Amino acid sequence: MPPVRNAAVARTQARPGVTRDRIGEAALLILDGASDESALTMRSLGSALGVQAPSLYAHVSGIDDVMDLVHERINASIDLSVLEAADPLTGLRQFGHLYRAAYGRHPVATTLIIALPINSGHALTVYEAVAACLVRAGVPTDRVMPLMALLDSIALGSAIEPFAEGFVGRSATYRSSYPTLAQALRHSRRRHIDDDGFALGMDAFIDAVTSYAEAS
Repeated sequence: MPPVRNAAVARTQARPGVTRDRIGEAALLILDGASDESALTMRSLGSALGVQAPSLYAHVSGIDDVMDLVHERINASIDLSVLEAADPLTGLRQFGHLYRAAYGRHPVATTLIIALPINSGHALTVYEAVAACLVRAGVPTDRVMPLMALLDSIALGSAIEPFAEGFVGRSATYRSSYPTLAQALRHSRRRHIDDDGFALGMDAFIDAVTSYAEAS
């Protein structure tokens, strides 16, 4: 007759080991299922991984380190190879859409990430690729950083702040007090306002890149 194993030991042996990769994955899942960033704590993270919170400190230094792992996971989902396209303007436009989509899938995490310093290798790798593409497009080096700031504002701002969702009523709701706004809403593609706004932003970004390149 085989020996009876202690139930706690059996559960421990069956549980996958905690790693930095699993911590990042679990943290992102917590944030994706939450309405705000307060849902992510070391205690909630430990619970999701089936361990006590103090044991996580063998792998991470704290919540900031956990958020860096989340940031890394999102960055890893972006195909940077588009920035190597034969036409750098095409590459920049494709990257802008991928960048927005990657962070738009994780709005709560993004609100935390934008407050982090840009000093991790995975983040710097993304900006290096964008900077190199801008230079290849003919942008003078003193205009590269302002253009990257513009791209961040367009893509990340669009990802975390759904503008159209703020207008909850039908256009007629606004007519008596805000007639011009009501008219604008009535003639808009209501479900596509954010996408249309992002497209306009990307057009403006590409126009700025072209303008700087031609003036150099």
